Amino acid sequence: MSLLAGNALDPKHFFKGGNPQVQGSSFDLTIGCIFDHQGKKVEGPFTIRPGHMVQVVSSEELILSNRLTGHVTYKTTMTRQGIWALTVGIVDPGWNGPIATTLLNFSRVDHCVAEGDPFLRISLFEHEAVPPEKLRNAPPLEAYLKDLQKIAASRFPETFLDTTQLVEAAGKNVLTRIRVEALVWVAGIALLFTLLQVIANFFTGSKASAPEVDALRTKVEMMQTELLKLEPLKSKGIDGVATPAPPRTTAPGTTLPVTPPAAVPASPPPSAPVTSGPDGSTSSPKLPGTRDNH
Repeated sequence: MSLLAGNALDPKHFFKGGNPQVQGSSFDLTIGCIFDHQGKKVEGPFTIRPGHMVQVVSSEELILSNRLTGHVTYKTTMTRQGIWALTVGIVDPGWNGPIATTLLNFSRVDHCVAEGDPFLRISLFEHEAVPPEKLRNAPPLEAYLKDLQKIAASRFPETFLDTTQLVEAAGKNVLTRIRVEALVWVAGIALLFTLLQVIANFFTGSKASAPEVDALRTKVEMMQTELLKLEPLKSKGIDGVATPAPPRTTAPGTTLPVTPPAAVPASPPPSAPVTSGPDGSTSSPKLPGTRDNH
């Protein structure tokens, strides 16, 4: 196998149509057709925005004999500008048709492409004849272009790795996770503080009034209702994968019992002092509402 170079590179021997640009040991292929991400043919120049892609087809149609193999690569002048050709490689013997690829803008600025712009480089290698059954036959040009349009419209996103959808999905998942976990923590902390208040009242001997007990019961019921609303989200999972629901501490529709503080027993009234008379007898002062039994 030998690389064709110099005077051996005669475009008339290897191409039909187009305007291949002869280099020292290769040809530069030029853009003939441009298809956007919807599969529509672009008329005139097309601007590739950062992160976006476009399908392009060469204006040249290769004519490779059974003794020729082509090796297609991207142009370094385009890669320096942040434009990459994603589909490059070997063109088998017997191929008679154009070359198509996907251009991706990896740079931070817009890049304009138009018909006639060089976009690929092809080197030709001569070798022993390949049997007819091993030759690669190209489809008719019209069918080739129509198939490329279908691929562009159905398989390729507008941006590389479909970054727009990935960012939106990631942001939605993060916000959902934050919202669910924040509500669970807030409800749990509120419930904890409520229980601590009841326990503190119990040990300090403070007697809660009936309205205060009712208010605490209402708060607990509201917290349980919010937690039950969050259970479907927790069981579905943030990424759509079902996860087991946490064990329920109380049955739906029930409330946590609120133990009222124990009543402090009333202190007995103080006993009346005892006094002694001059004759040694003792007497106690009369309490209101009593009289002497003499």
